[in-house]
Amino acid sequence: MSDISIYDLIALWLSVIFSAIGLVQLIGPRFVREAYRGWGYGRSVRLVTGVLDIVAAIMLGLPALRVWGIAVAAILTFGSIIVFLNHRQYRQAVPAIGLMLALIPATVAVPRPAQIQFVERSPYSVSQTVLAADDTVTGTIRD
Repeated sequence: MSDISIYDLIALWLSVIFSAIGLVQLIGPRFVREAYRGWGYGRSVRLVTGVLDIVAAIMLGLPALRVWGIAVAAILTFGSIIVFLNHRQYRQAVPAIGLMLALIPATVAVPRPAQIQFVERSPYSVSQTVLAADDTVTGTIRD
């Protein structure tokens, strides 16, 4: 593990957690279906929430999209906390609050503009120029 920081590991761990949450939402075991029914939400809300959890997980796992994954995950988690508190399910709100707090250190794993590299390929050349986000040439790659 060469360049992986603890913050990257937290972001990847959150990606796994949101994947699991999304799969549970999409599969819809009885306890999940009953919870949504008890809260007055239909099947479509559960399915959309599940898809959004999977989307957040994918974005959390990709450094270039991590900031968007954190945003989607924060919105989903905040919404779940509100639902739990609104229905006086305080025990269920505690893990959601912990998940929300875990998103904070994950923001450190968001790449900064100078860390993002773009590859420029000319259709007339067999080489590629690697540009940093600030348009400085950082190297040339030969095919």
